[in-house]
Amino acid sequence: MIEEQLKGSLELNFDPRRARSRAPWLSWGPYLWANGATKRSDGFFYDEADFSKNDGTHHSAAGQNKVGGLLLDFFKTDSTTRAWFTHGNTK
Repeated sequence: MIEEQLKGSLELNFDPRRARSRAPWLSWGPYLWANGATKRSDGFFYDEADFSKNDGTHHSAAGQNKVGGLLLDFFKTDSTTRAWFTHGNTK
């Protein structure tokens, strides 16, 4: 869907100046996958304590903070989100 929106699909248009808005703006986000305790090249990893259940899916408070940090960093630094997320304040 993101690729089709980038190509200009009117069915996925989000800009009312271009045509009738039919969809929200779509974008990629931060990379949340990790192979457990094996660190990725950027140092990110998940600890067992990052999950509230033993299923590798439901995050504990610690895991929620870890994912929230990735999301916050993404929105503050990505070229497509930085301007509206920080309203010009990059601190």
